[in-house]
Amino acid sequence: MSSLEIGKKMMTRARVAISRAANYEAKVLFPAIAKACSLIPETECLFRGGAKIFVKVNLLSPFSSVDRAIYTHPLFVRAVVEFLKNWNVSITIGDDLDKRRGDPFLSSGLKSALKDLDVEFSILKDRGFQEVEAGGELIKTTLFSREALEADLLINLPKLKTHSFTIFTGAIKNMFGLIPHGLRLKYHREHIWNEDFSNALVDIFSLRKPDLTIMDAVVAMEGEGPSSGNPRQVNLVLVSQDACALDAVAGKIIGLEPGQVFTTWHSHRRKQGIGDLKAIEIVGEKLEDVLVPDFKLSAIAFGLFRRYLPSFLYAYFQHQLVFIPEIKREQCTGCGDCQRACPAHAIRMIDHRAFIDQSRCLHCLCCHESCSYNSIRLKQKPVGRLIRVATGLWHRTRSLVS
Repeated sequence: MSSLEIGKKMMTRARVAISRAANYEAKVLFPAIAKACSLIPETECLFRGGAKIFVKVNLLSPFSSVDRAIYTHPLFVRAVVEFLKNWNVSITIGDDLDKRRGDPFLSSGLKSALKDLDVEFSILKDRGFQEVEAGGELIKTTLFSREALEADLLINLPKLKTHSFTIFTGAIKNMFGLIPHGLRLKYHREHIWNEDFSNALVDIFSLRKPDLTIMDAVVAMEGEGPSSGNPRQVNLVLVSQDACALDAVAGKIIGLEPGQVFTTWHSHRRKQGIGDLKAIEIVGEKLEDVLVPDFKLSAIAFGLFRRYLPSFLYAYFQHQLVFIPEIKREQCTGCGDCQRACPAHAIRMIDHRAFIDQSRCLHCLCCHESCSYNSIRLKQKPVGRLIRVATGLWHRTRSLVS
């Protein structure tokens, strides 16, 4: 029996709703969100009684144009807030953000989009973090947003994106933003393998699982996400009370099986959600009608042989498949964002340009994620490139056969 089938009979079925939304116009988006939520009947019961709601958006500072599909679209957040305002609820929108360049909610366009709505904005470090017993497989104690812990309801608004380290970033990974930035760097430094780091993400996720997840998949990001990929029109809204199930369905839509995404795989294995597509009830649009067969994944996604190789070969291939970040000096502005983001302190400034000491690089790609000027290219070793081409052909052949 595969790991994705462990405990299947003991777990209730999860439900994921899918609706179509061609763009971010209110007349299109609001009905799509309302329809998807209506297909999860339990959601209406969540909002009764004047609930105090914390909305975890997927933001990534410093901010680039919203058209690049790096973060949850402000108009998507607005449509969700307008839907929630049907009930007598109080709403706070937050994330752990850098405010050295001013108000990040202003820079991201959120305050402008929601200026006429009664909501609060929270930079998590301003409200404080609480030490909690994680009891996870890798993380035993950590700091977690006090605001998220104390809210009656936690609503999760991830963006559908690829990720050059974890392959996919969705509902589970979005919860990583509820711990302090310094700890996020620490965990990157301590867990340098994709599978281990993904398991650490599940440790964080399990501390306070969201009560409802509404994914912005109207315009997704393909390629080398989460910040240097390309926008891709997908035209969907996904809703579920089970974040793991939602990630399993979202991953499948863009060509990833649940077992290929380690956050989904570990979450299911640890009974933190349902990651087996056979145990997920999909309502609204049919899954086969919304698949995107030519969605471009990160190059590392083609190297997921973990389930098929002995450990020593897997370790070798992982070393070959890692991305090597390299500064494009002609484009580097010397802003220092990559230097501050690097958990290994492998970046320094030389002549007002960033320089990466490859001997200290962890290949976590935090620098790549933090650069808003597209000044970091990702290189791969020759063997890694060959593996990527070979397995890419295998994936395409399998898709044609199936």
